Amino acid sequence: MNKDDFLIELEDIVYDSLFIGGHKDDLNKEISANRWSISLSMQLASQLTVSDFMNFFHKVIEDRQQQILKSNSDHGMLLYVWFDWQASQLRFNLISQIHERLPFNGKIEILDELETIINEFIHFPYHDGIPIGETANEGNDVQADFDRELDPVKVFLISLPKK
Repeated sequence: MNKDDFLIELEDIVYDSLFIGGHKDDLNKEISANRWSISLSMQLASQLTVSDFMNFFHKVIEDRQQQILKSNSDHGMLLYVWFDWQASQLRFNLISQIHERLPFNGKIEILDELETIINEFIHFPYHDGIPIGETANEGNDVQADFDRELDPVKVFLISLPKK
């Protein structure tokens, strides 16, 4: 797949339907219905730019904001984006603003800039898989990447209000 085909495929995500829960008991359904993951090959990652993804997320945010405004809901939603390095996926989700916290089990670090997360995703060296059985020297780099598990997950968060 080339860059143009990939960007066209992303358009399907832009116009997906949004589920807006009515109360806190709907959290799991919101998480399940409003979750998207993006994967890349190393070849595709070398062709894409932060700007390509920023344009994509701008469209997603505009579409979700319009869905919220047209809904019968009395509250907005939170859109959050993170890089799941273990799965080598850029992920994003939306939950209602009525929830008190983002549904992560570990520590998170909220970032004001989405570009940081996208840049980390695009330049991740293991899009085609994490090597197993590396030599001792190369293994140190792989081990350093696995040590990320101890770091807080970097999350971009934006509120999409019901204006």
